[in-house]
Amino acid sequence: MAEKNWGERIPYMDDMVRNWEKRTSGTNPERIDPDSSLGADDRLFPEFTVSSAAWHGLITAVEHTGFVFTALAATRTMYPSAYYTVLRTALLGAAQAVWVLEPKARAERHRRALTIAATNADERRKFVNDLPAATDELRALRDAQAAQQSQVLADIDAAAQRLGYAAGKGALWRLNATEVIKKAAAVDLDPTVRDAPLMFWRMTSGHVHGHAYTRWLQIERDNPQGRERRQLGARHCRSRPGRTRCGGVRHADLDRVEAVGRATY
Repeated sequence: MAEKNWGERIPYMDDMVRNWEKRTSGTNPERIDPDSSLGADDRLFPEFTVSSAAWHGLITAVEHTGFVFTALAATRTMYPSAYYTVLRTALLGAAQAVWVLEPKARAERHRRALTIAATNADERRKFVNDLPAATDELRALRDAQAAQQSQVLADIDAAAQRLGYAAGKGALWRLNATEVIKKAAAVDLDPTVRDAPLMFWRMTSGHVHGHAYTRWLQIERDNPQGRERRQLGARHCRSRPGRTRCGGVRHADLDRVEAVGRATY
């Protein structure tokens, strides 16, 4: 899609997203053929299924991407950073689905699904442990919920041992999002564009954390890998009551983010 301009790409991508929304709507995932390789995966560990890990990644990706196109249609505005923060979650969800399904070896698919489950249980336990508990009753409730997640991690560790891993190893597995993006990008992507998802991941991460460099990259006019670039600094910004504008830009227009978008789509 790199040869198409934004006006042509956006309707094309919108159609794809809406089709995926139809596939992922409803309360139940698509039926898994029990005679398929994925069906056999799910029978081994029905409490930590490979299909559930992939399905959650898909519905997350579709929901967040659909929101972006709905917002674009409603506002007709390409906000400089807000869409990137949403698309970061979409990218990770889609990559997670590819990453967990990609291995040819069943044991590795299970290891990846268990890694996702262990990460989820650990993050939920952290959330529970940070809950305020001003009374003994609330502290007991919090501790019970934290113990539930610790038990989930113990169950994951038992499943990992069934796969041949040493005791205690599975409970410590954690998802490395950047590595997931890299591995997913290597699946069925032309080698010339395999770096694009990682570049987009870095851009979206910069926006999520509020780093200024991602805004500068969007506004710079020249190729960042070639000639000397026009850097926007404080001298290019001017303030008025209630508003600060840098380089005369309030909302990055479509042309300004073309360089980033070209690598992504």
